[in-house]
Amino acid sequence: MQEQEEKFIKVVFRRLIILKNFLLSGCKIIIARPYWKDKQIMAMFFLSILLNIFIWIFLIQNQKENTHPIILHYNLFFGVDYLGNYEKIYLIPLAGLFIIIVNSILGHFLYLKEKLAVYFLIFIIFVIQVFLLINSYLIIKINS
Repeated sequence: MQEQEEKFIKVVFRRLIILKNFLLSGCKIIIARPYWKDKQIMAMFFLSILLNIFIWIFLIQNQKENTHPIILHYNLFFGVDYLGNYEKIYLIPLAGLFIIIVNSILGHFLYLKEKLAVYFLIFIIFVIQVFLLINSYLIIKINS
């Protein structure tokens, strides 16, 4: 019985090593692409990631225990449009992270064909993160 367990552990350990080597080789291939070596793309990408992390930290620090719904969207013409639980406020940085991932993947595939479109995609990621930061700040301000 013990021998079977030891064989099983060895097999699992070998497969984990193979998986790790496979993933690392895939990461090296992806990072070696010219898209990831472009300094302007990397600068905007990392600024966008930093802004997204800042939004997460900002929302977590300003979290308040509420049993009643909070204002999640406010319109100047109609007033409060959308109420919800405080947990729904985390959809803001999650949407930003989704946009970062999708635009980065699109940029990766379009880089060799159309560099201008890729620069536009990466710049849009940064602009969206700035707007999401402003949105998060205003939602916290309205509900305090």
